[in-house]
Amino acid sequence: MIALLDANLFVPTWIIDPLLSLAEAGLCEPAWSARVMDEARLAIMEVRHVPDVRARGFLDAICRAFPMAMAEDWERFELDVNLSDPNDGHVVAAARRAGAETIVTFNLKDFPADELSRYGLHAQSPDVFLTSVFDAHPEEAMDAMAQTGQLQTPSAAYHERGNRAFARLAPSAVRTEIVRNGRLIPVICNTANHTVGAINAQSVNNR
Repeated sequence: MIALLDANLFVPTWIIDPLLSLAEAGLCEPAWSARVMDEARLAIMEVRHVPDVRARGFLDAICRAFPMAMAEDWERFELDVNLSDPNDGHVVAAARRAGAETIVTFNLKDFPADELSRYGLHAQSPDVFLTSVFDAHPEEAMDAMAQTGQLQTPSAAYHERGNRAFARLAPSAVRTEIVRNGRLIPVICNTANHTVGAINAQSVNNR
């Protein structure tokens, strides 16, 4: 299952960390584009109040960890995309280029189902997407999340690959759990910024 991750998902560590942990376990395939990552960089700088070098370091570490996730030459796929906000067309184009089935985003209203269905795509919120992965791979997903919950800091797996940028970027985090279909799923929760509304309002709405 290939999923295009929208830029707003990279701002809260309590969302991106479980998503990437499931991807690292082979339970889904993430995709993004250079433009998505550039929007993510700007959003991280604005919401987390960190300098450009730290935001770039964090995202570069993710891109190195998932080298096949980068969708390139997506521009031609944007020409026939018809969204109310043309600035969102590049997300659909990157998803098409990557062969994705799903766009995972907080901004579902920006990606109407009738338009996405033209390209065999649908949009899901991150919690719905995470639930679908758990439903498809319950044992493996729980193992991946358990390992994530044991980490002292978010994205420690990427630190082990030699990049410490996220340690300088992320504030302290704690392990928490959410209930999905009667199961407790451990996730990383950022205690310093736990408001999705603030992320949506301040991050990529001004594409």
